[in-house]
Amino acid sequence: MRTFFVSFFILVAAKLSAQAIERKIIIENGNYFFSTIDDSNQLATLNTGKVNDAIADSKKLAMPAGRNYDDPIVPFSWDIEDTSVFAISFLLHPLNDRNEAIKRLNISSLKEWSTTVTPLNLIMQSVETNPFAYNDPYLFVTRRSNIISGFFYDAIVTSDKAYTMAISNGGELSIWKYNGTTWKHGDMFKFPVDGYFSLFEKDKKTYLILNSGMVYEATMNGLLPVNKDCGSSLPSGFLVINKDENTVSFMKKNDLNQRTALNELITKKAIRIF
Repeated sequence: MRTFFVSFFILVAAKLSAQAIERKIIIENGNYFFSTIDDSNQLATLNTGKVNDAIADSKKLAMPAGRNYDDPIVPFSWDIEDTSVFAISFLLHPLNDRNEAIKRLNISSLKEWSTTVTPLNLIMQSVETNPFAYNDPYLFVTRRSNIISGFFYDAIVTSDKAYTMAISNGGELSIWKYNGTTWKHGDMFKFPVDGYFSLFEKDKKTYLILNSGMVYEATMNGLLPVNKDCGSSLPSGFLVINKDENTVSFMKKNDLNQRTALNELITKKAIRIF
C-alpha cells in the first residue's frame, strides 16, 4: 500500500508540473495562485504558495470545476477575491448546465489531490454546487444566435465588487456586470476576435487583452484602444497580476522555470504592461 501511495503522488506531481498555466498568475498578500487543467478530465487545480518560493513546491488544490475540450477550447476562466475563487465550469458532462456554470468556491474548502479526491466526485460536486449567478451572458448570446463561432469569454471580480464578464460570438462582443443581484450589460458591438482574450483590472479600470497581445479598455459601451501590448501573442504565455505591487505583466511560457523563486523569475523575465 505504501508503494501505491508513493507512486500515486509521483504520478500526480509529474502530471501537474507538465500542465500549462491557465491565463494568469495572481499575487496577493505574499501568496500566488494559478490554475492548471488536467488534459484527461479537464478538471482544474488551484496551485498556491508563497511568492518567494518556487512554483514546483506549490500546494495543489483540486477544484470542482473545469473547462471544455470541444472546439474552440476556451481557457479556464477564474479569479481570486479575498478568500474565494470564482470559476466558470464548462465541463462537458450531461448533468453540467452551462447556465449554472458560474461558481464561487471558498479556497479553504478545497482539498489537496489524493486517492480520496476523485475526478468523478469533483464533477458531481461541481454539478451540485449552486451557481454564484445564473450565466445570463451565455444564455443571451446563444439565444441571439444558435451558431457558435468566435465564442470566447472571460470574467473577473472588479474593485466595485462586480463580477464582470466579456463574451463574444458571431463577430460581436459585449461587457456584462453582476452586482450580486442582477446583471447589466451594454450593447452588443461588432468586434470579431481571432482567438481567446483575457480580462484584468488596473487602477479601477477593466482591460481586455486580445489573442494578438493588444490591450483595450473594456467599458459597457465598447472597447477603447490604449497604447499597450504584451509584446507577444496571448497563447505564448500568461498574465502576472500582482495585487500587492499594483502591476500587470506578461511572462512567456518558455521563460517559466518551476525551480526558481517566483518573485525572482518575475523580476528577470516578466514583461511589464502596467
